[in-house]
Amino acid sequence: MDSNKVKQIINKLSKAEHDYYVLNKPTMSDAEYDKLYNELKNIENSNPDLILNYSPTQRVTGTPSNAFQQVEHKRRMYSLDNAENMDDIKKWLERLEKITDNELFPIVIEPKIDGLAISLIYEDGLLVQGLTRGDGFIGEDVTHNVKTIKNIPLKLKEDIQGIVEVRGEIYMPLESFNELNRLNEKESIPTFINSRNAAAGSLRQKDSKITATRDLRLLSYQLINHEELDFVLNYSSQLKNLEMYGFQVNQPYEVKEINEIKKILEKIENMRDKFAYQIDGAVLKIDSATSQDELGFTSKAPRWAIAYKFRAEQQTTILKDIKLQTGRTGAVTPVAVLEPVNVGGAMVSFATLHNPDEIQRKDLRINDHVIIRRAGDVIPEVISPIIDKRDGSQKKWTIPRKCPCNEFEIEFIKDEKVPRCKGGSKCSIAKREGIIFFGSRAGLEIEGLGKETIETLIQNNLINNVQDIYDLKYEQLISLPQWEEKKTNNLLTAISKSVETDPEKLLTAFGIRHIGKRTSKQLIQNFGSIKGVLEASRDNIETIHGISESVATSLDEWKSDSENLKTLKSLEKHGFKFDKKSSASTGKLNGKTFVITGTLDNYSRQDLVSVIENSGGIVTTSVSKNTDILIAGKKPGSKIEKAQRLKVKIMDEEEALSYINK
Repeated sequence: MDSNKVKQIINKLSKAEHDYYVLNKPTMSDAEYDKLYNELKNIENSNPDLILNYSPTQRVTGTPSNAFQQVEHKRRMYSLDNAENMDDIKKWLERLEKITDNELFPIVIEPKIDGLAISLIYEDGLLVQGLTRGDGFIGEDVTHNVKTIKNIPLKLKEDIQGIVEVRGEIYMPLESFNELNRLNEKESIPTFINSRNAAAGSLRQKDSKITATRDLRLLSYQLINHEELDFVLNYSSQLKNLEMYGFQVNQPYEVKEINEIKKILEKIENMRDKFAYQIDGAVLKIDSATSQDELGFTSKAPRWAIAYKFRAEQQTTILKDIKLQTGRTGAVTPVAVLEPVNVGGAMVSFATLHNPDEIQRKDLRINDHVIIRRAGDVIPEVISPIIDKRDGSQKKWTIPRKCPCNEFEIEFIKDEKVPRCKGGSKCSIAKREGIIFFGSRAGLEIEGLGKETIETLIQNNLINNVQDIYDLKYEQLISLPQWEEKKTNNLLTAISKSVETDPEKLLTAFGIRHIGKRTSKQLIQNFGSIKGVLEASRDNIETIHGISESVATSLDEWKSDSENLKTLKSLEKHGFKFDKKSSASTGKLNGKTFVITGTLDNYSRQDLVSVIENSGGIVTTSVSKNTDILIAGKKPGSKIEKAQRLKVKIMDEEEALSYINK
């Protein structure tokens, strides 16, 4: 059998799929497609050596051994900051104007799909991996299920060499979602709350044959890790590239002044019910690739993009009670206990009230009829009371003097709206939540040490703090109800293995306020060790690119607590090597502070930031007397003038790269 004939059939079938699922312009009948598909399948069955990995027959492949394995993203998948009104958007633009020397407009606006973020990796044009967003740093391998989605090309339309990463949103069309729920109801199977949940459930099926029966689609919006990006001048041209490669994209609206933004947002919101998929807002992006590069990222989100959230669905219910909950940092927040009500397809019984001032500001009272919504169509929020429905049974709420732990009083700290338990790390609830976080996926990922297990260990007086975990014995665990030998040994093995964790992960696991994975990594890279971080001055911490004053404050609070210092000493005795330098940092730039401005030829701004930070350097966004070197690309703007005034050393890109790599 001629392999060229096989390729011809594959190309015909792939074109038919693209025309139908991407362009929405069918060029082949179902009968023709099925006939050609079966012909290809018969050829492949008789000639297994002719099976190509981008053949349409390979979309459903069963479940490989690496399914749902955790994989680190080559480049972090960020979330977006939110805006709820035009004032938020104006403030966003004002912040950007202070940072960049480039023009902010034009800005592109597109509908925000309520789906699942996905990363697709192509090697030499072939799809090799699909990863969920996960926590932004690590996602799950869902390649076997991604391949079943008909509008995702198994092979790019263009002959592309090297690595290409495409990001987008997986969704289920509303029509398909409604049909799936009708079928589930008919067969007495639980229905999905919304199309996003249906898409998530479908993408995480162990059997790809089930996923293949679900109508999932991809809308792509980002192309990264490809050399051709050097020639992409703006977001609009990036979308054209994605279309050229065979992907479905949204066509964004372009605005050239702030007065146009409101008009476009209203237009998209008014069309909300006319889209084939569920949307929960719109995304605004700076169109210029140069400006995007200049603006960079915060520790959580790109500065050059923001999500505008539409008004959420509202319902009326009764505020039955207000209770307090204590988090791992000792923060005490009020929670509304509600008469259960369906909001946007989800039953809501509780809602955060943020802080006591918020309750007073809204004049919320127990037994009030209240209006609630799901902020961003996700988080339940109490909007306001319905004063006309008050009948005299309503009671004003005052915050109790004691924390829910019933051991310590609640205290209000200056300039902070959220009160805290006075006991700090001694608060039994905060301590429990801290232990849970330490062993969780966000912490050290100790398999088998979930919330339920930790609560069991605490109730049986086997652990009282983090360090107690490492003193657990086989005899103690095996004696617990329903604890078998396998479960016990697996947990002890996982605990023992966690001692080998790197300093960055351990610092994150401590659960210090404002210090997540990215911030921990930055701190360790700049100061070499956990002890180096704790000994660093506030000034040195605050000059690190993307790190705020609140991080330094949180570190001051944490290291002033004697219980935390005891934990450090104990973990060191148990074998943790948190005082060793991170392998990621060479330290050759020795804490020097850099500022980058203008357009670069060899690096994106974020990539150059990573190079500098990985070598021990510090990158800030503005020039000051503490700046050691300004790296000036093309069209550097006003920062170069300030650097000259302050007598800061100025290097062009070539000089800087030579200096960094020496």
